Amino acid sequence: MELRDLETLFFALQAHAPAMGRTRAAQRIARLRALKKALYLHQPEAHAALRADLNRAEPDTDLNEILPVTTSIDYTIRHLRRWMRPEKHGLPITLIPGSAEVVYESKGVVLIVSPWNFPINLCLVPLVYAVAAGNTVALKPSELSPATSAFLAKLIPTVFPPEEVRVVEGGVEIAKALINQPWNHIFFTGSPQIGSQVMASAARHLTSVTLELGGKSPVIVHPKFGPEIAGARVAWAKGLNAGQVCIAPDYALIRKDQRDAFLEGFKAGVLRHYGERPSENPDFGRIVHERHWDRLDAWVTEVRASGAHVWQVDAPNRSQKYYPLTLVWDAPMDCALSCSEIFGPILPVYTYIETADAIAHVNGGSRPLVLYQLSHDRTWSDGITAATRAGATVINDFYLHYMHPSLPFGGINTSGIGKSHGIWGFREFTNARSVYRRGRWSPTMLLAPPYSDWKKKLIRWITRWL
Repeated sequence: MELRDLETLFFALQAHAPAMGRTRAAQRIARLRALKKALYLHQPEAHAALRADLNRAEPDTDLNEILPVTTSIDYTIRHLRRWMRPEKHGLPITLIPGSAEVVYESKGVVLIVSPWNFPINLCLVPLVYAVAAGNTVALKPSELSPATSAFLAKLIPTVFPPEEVRVVEGGVEIAKALINQPWNHIFFTGSPQIGSQVMASAARHLTSVTLELGGKSPVIVHPKFGPEIAGARVAWAKGLNAGQVCIAPDYALIRKDQRDAFLEGFKAGVLRHYGERPSENPDFGRIVHERHWDRLDAWVTEVRASGAHVWQVDAPNRSQKYYPLTLVWDAPMDCALSCSEIFGPILPVYTYIETADAIAHVNGGSRPLVLYQLSHDRTWSDGITAATRAGATVINDFYLHYMHPSLPFGGINTSGIGKSHGIWGFREFTNARSVYRRGRWSPTMLLAPPYSDWKKKLIRWITRWL
C-alpha cells in the first residue's frame, strides 16, 4: 500500500466506526465464529507461512499460533453478552433518587501493530477483543514475517468487509505513517524501545495505547527444587521459537553452590529435546533476520572477550539463520547480555547466596513482563512475589499464564502498559462510560443559590453527617 492511501483507509474505517459500535452481540459473535472457521479452513497455509518465516514446526504453529486465537474466540463468545450489559451500581444517599450504571462502549477506530515472533497469535488475539468491543480495525503485521503477513492479508477479507477490518502490509515507513493517524486506540506489541516511540506519536492526538512489550524475565530457582531438573525445564522454555518469545525466561538465578548442576541439567535438556545437533533438527526455529543473528553473535563475542564462560550445543550458522542454544556464566553485569532483553536462545546464569540477593538482582533492573519461580516452598514463593513487581508470576512452569483467558496479560512500566485477554482485553478496547439518571424530581435545586440561612444549615449538616 502506498503512503498516500493510508489516510483514505483511515477515514473509511473511521466513517464506519459508529455503525460498528451499534452492532449487537449476535453480530459480533457471528464475525468471530467466521474467523475461527476461516483459520481452520486455511490451517495448512498457516503452517506453510510459519515454516517459511521462522522454520516453525507445524505442531508449534497449532499450539502457539492457532490455539490461542481459537480459545480466545470461544471464551469471548461465551461471555460477550454479559460483558456488553450495562453494569449497575448502587447510589450513595446524596444521589437518591436516581440510577447509576457503566456502559462499555467501543472506542471507535483502532490500530493493532503486531510483531514477527508469533505473527498470527499476536495479530489475531487482539483483533478478537477489538471486534468484540465493536471497533473498526486496521492490522499492521510485521514486514519481518512476510509470508505470514501475506497469509493474513488473504485471510481477513474472507471474514470481514473492508470497512470493518483491513490488513496493511509494508515496512517501517508504512508503520510510522499509520501510527501518525488520529486513532482512537493503538494496540502495539514489540520492544520497549519502539513502544516508547509509539506512545510519543500517540500523545500527539491523545490516543490511548496498549503496549505489550518485553524485558528481562528472570527464573529464580529454589535451592531444594533440584538444579538438574530446573536446568532441563529452562532448556525447553528457552528453545521455544529459538528464544524469540517476549515471555521467555531471559536469565536464571541459581544458588551459587548449585550452578554447575543447573548447567549440566540445561545441557541434558537440550540433548533430550533437540538432539546433539539442533542445527539439523527440522523442528528447531531459526532467527528471523540476519540483523538479529548478528546482534546475538556480537553479544556472545563481547562476553567471551570479557572472560565469561560460554557453552554452545553446536556451531552458529549465519547463512541458515541458525543460532544454537547457548549458556553464559560469569558474565559482567554491564555487558549487553546482562542489560538488554536477549530475544534469542542464549541464557545467562547468575548466582545468589541468600534469597535477598536474588530479589535485589531482579529489583535492580527494569520490571519484568514475567517473573518465573521454580519452587515447592509456598512461603518462599509468596515472599519473592511480594518483594518484587512484574506483569505476571508463573511458578513451576513457563508460558501457561498466557493461555488462561481469565488472567490479565500485560506488563508494568517498561514491560508494558495496559492488559489484555478475556474481559481485560474487551475493556482495553472500550470506553467505560458512566451514566447517571435522575427521575422526574431532583432535590439538587434545594441546594442551589441564593444561600439562605436554612440552606446553609442544611449544607453544613450534609457535609458533616452524610
